[in-house]
Amino acid sequence: MRHSAASGLLIALMFSTQPAYALDPFRTGSVARPLGSYIQGAFEDFFRTGDYQNAAQKLTKAQIQNPDEPLVYTLQAVLAYQNGQVEQMVALAKKTRQIAQALEPKDPCRSHLYVGLSQGLEGSSFYLKDGVLGLPKVLTYVPGMFSEINRARDVSPDDPEVNLFVAYIDVLLGKQDQAIDEFRKAAPPYLSYRGQALAYRDKKAYDDSLSMAEKGLATAPRNPDLFYLKGQILGLQGKAAQSVVFFNKALDIGKQLPEGIRKQIIHERDIQVQLASAPK
Repeated sequence: MRHSAASGLLIALMFSTQPAYALDPFRTGSVARPLGSYIQGAFEDFFRTGDYQNAAQKLTKAQIQNPDEPLVYTLQAVLAYQNGQVEQMVALAKKTRQIAQALEPKDPCRSHLYVGLSQGLEGSSFYLKDGVLGLPKVLTYVPGMFSEINRARDVSPDDPEVNLFVAYIDVLLGKQDQAIDEFRKAAPPYLSYRGQALAYRDKKAYDDSLSMAEKGLATAPRNPDLFYLKGQILGLQGKAAQSVVFFNKALDIGKQLPEGIRKQIIHERDIQVQLASAPK
């Protein structure tokens, strides 16, 4: 359920006719960073449409356009994780750390954030390689990850990019109330709403969870991950037949989702099909 990937509506790449601040998915105005058109396009593909093939192609171009942007290598590392490419993932996690460390003089907040994320990515490679047997090694990276993320928060406590990553980590740690507070200060909206829906789901506050999922779909109306999540919530509410409709929508829209995620959606859908057809 807690996969690292994504969702929604494909948008056109923004090129030189747009000011650089329009290319930051997290911030607007004077605090926006000039992340570049290919990074913006890859981010949208990755987190709104679930089109990882297009995202991968744009990230390759982003390495040329913005070779000093750590988000490029972070997203490439996540793609490597999804594809089971352990060595490539480790190399990209280390590259993320190298680029992020070099960013510190001009952008200490994002520097510390991505150094922290690189620690988490490198640690997760042991889980990818060895499963639960790798967890002791994974845990050795956790203190460094939190130390760096806390340093990022010290620099900029209300930064929406930092808040987004912190909130998703809080969901994984079971800190649902804290996560909801962080998501409310995070961006972009479709990831913020999705995160709140996850947190409310895990609190068993299914009406609130459904409301957040629907708000997410209002901002990203072709987001397969949000259709998947809405199907889960409806199933948890005992609405099996309605749940099946949204699982099917997720599968129809999310043809580019990784095979493992599609199999999980099919598995959950089939359970709801059985429940919907069971004698009352």
